[in-house]
Amino acid sequence: MEGRKRGYDQILWLLNNEKEFEVTEAGASNFFVVWKTKEGRLELVTAPLDSKIILDGVTRRSVLELAKERLAKGSSYLTGDVKGVEVVERTFTMLELEEAHIEGRLVECFLSGTAVSFLFLVNWHLANKLKYFITPVSAISFKDEDLEIPMVGGASGYYAALLKQWLKDIMYGNVQHEWGVVIDEE
Repeated sequence: MEGRKRGYDQILWLLNNEKEFEVTEAGASNFFVVWKTKEGRLELVTAPLDSKIILDGVTRRSVLELAKERLAKGSSYLTGDVKGVEVVERTFTMLELEEAHIEGRLVECFLSGTAVSFLFLVNWHLANKLKYFITPVSAISFKDEDLEIPMVGGASGYYAALLKQWLKDIMYGNVQHEWGVVIDEE
């Protein structure tokens, strides 16, 4: 309720391992960060599954697989605005995220949620709400400070928008893909 009062829509769950504030997930959604490493490499980072506290969702897996396939350096899916990224599943902390923000290395953050996309796909009356299965993050409150997350055109980051569009195209059969099975209506 405190988060809602302050204008936030979701809670980012952290483990306070020796005050490191390990990032896990947000509500029933997986959390992703795109940042530049100190060495200048672009990474898409999310928490690993090995601790058994992270939701192993279909949308999470889809994001990771599409990112590995389509966002790899040299991919034909990349445009001038979008550079290749290395996909990394590892433990990371809010202190790392805060540092990347301060140093100008934070590119974007977003959430993915299987339960949300499944609900909205099953119930056609709510299909217009499909936009929520990948959701950009615009700010994170940490230590009573707001970390403003970069947004392209005020709506989303490039990577979240690309991954969302690719998944929608597969879900609606707009593109041929091994995950998409189109069933003709009778």
